[in-house]
Amino acid sequence: EKRLVAYLVPNDAKTTINDLRSFLKTKLPEYMIPAAFVFLESMPLTPNGKVNRRGLPVPDASSLVPESSFVAPRDSLELQLAQIWSQILGVSPIGVRDNFFDLGGHSLLAVRLMAEIEKQFGKNLSLAALFQGATVEQLAILLRQKTDTHSWSPLVAIQPQGNHPPFFCMPGSGGNVVYFHQLARHLGSDRPFYALQPPSLDGVSAPFNSVEEVAAYYLKAIQTIQPSGPYFLGGHSFGVLVAFEIAQQLQQKGETVALLALFDLPARLPGSTLKQLDWDDTRWLTNAAYILEMLSGKNLDISYETLKPLSSETQLKLLKQQMETVNLLPPNSAIERVRGIVQTIKADELAFMSYVLQGGYQGLITLFRTSEVYRDELGMLSEIPTDPTWGWNQLSTQPVEVHVVPGNHVTMLDEPHVQVLAEKLNFF
Repeated sequence: EKRLVAYLVPNDAKTTINDLRSFLKTKLPEYMIPAAFVFLESMPLTPNGKVNRRGLPVPDASSLVPESSFVAPRDSLELQLAQIWSQILGVSPIGVRDNFFDLGGHSLLAVRLMAEIEKQFGKNLSLAALFQGATVEQLAILLRQKTDTHSWSPLVAIQPQGNHPPFFCMPGSGGNVVYFHQLARHLGSDRPFYALQPPSLDGVSAPFNSVEEVAAYYLKAIQTIQPSGPYFLGGHSFGVLVAFEIAQQLQQKGETVALLALFDLPARLPGSTLKQLDWDDTRWLTNAAYILEMLSGKNLDISYETLKPLSSETQLKLLKQQMETVNLLPPNSAIERVRGIVQTIKADELAFMSYVLQGGYQGLITLFRTSEVYRDELGMLSEIPTDPTWGWNQLSTQPVEVHVVPGNHVTMLDEPHVQVLAEKLNFF
């Protein structure tokens, strides 16, 4: 994305980046405030005395303003709203606490925004609602209040535009699909990108017990968008197993899978020993917190010892409080959301352990893996195949294509590494 950089020669050595930023906040809308400030001894000049733009240094991490105020979308509703804002305002990325008018919004664009919200959500919000709360976070709260009869869909249209066949992507343990948005953006506006989420995230519906069940449910949803192949499928982490199983089920129906992109999971080959878990609910909750920390890079400060003496309801409340504090959940979230996340992670991990990969897949498998040795959250994979395809070559009748991508299991889907992943994945 485009970011403004300010280059300056200070006449006062005591001037700090924060001083400059605070001053500019009084003069400029938020989107015009530079993301980085670079102090120079003098400006590089061309032979005829003009500023030599090519001679300006690339800002390093220390000159970037820490975006303490930037909060990324945390669920599919906030994500969809941020996408709409981005299209209308031409600004990216959008934080859920950015103000619509500070980002260059004006009353004509506000009318377009409300029309687009009505089109996508079937909800008619008044313009007054926007003037009362001009952030994604506040609009999401209003939309939630108006969606009493909220019909659940496993499909989240992360990027619905485009003329190419859609890419369907399955998330890792816990089922939150929001973290795919950077990959969708880099794949461009001509490739529709759908992610799939399980209904158990509502904290009321029972979770699925097996990878086969999840796959059959998602496949039904996929076929409402695309009734017949060729299909383009992907999955990350636990979602790798789901994507593989969907591909197997499609082949059994006689359909073709043009792409099966597996993001960073070794195959557990038939015959490898399975771990047995005899965990109590507190241990599962602690594990859920650990996985959330790993995915978000935030510290939730939750331990088995502090949770054990508390009732299960109090444990959930504590986790909810911590998640809200570090902006993993919108403020005043319902406790059901936390229950949904915990029970979905538990169900996914148990399904992961009981799933037996069937060999003989007829299609092409493309593995995108990091160079790090894979370590799963629970040490469930006792022996990891060491060949370059991480064992997937034993499950397909065709050679497996392998791309090594930068980053680790989580950061491969974040900036800046995700750009490389998207380039290698571009399947036009």
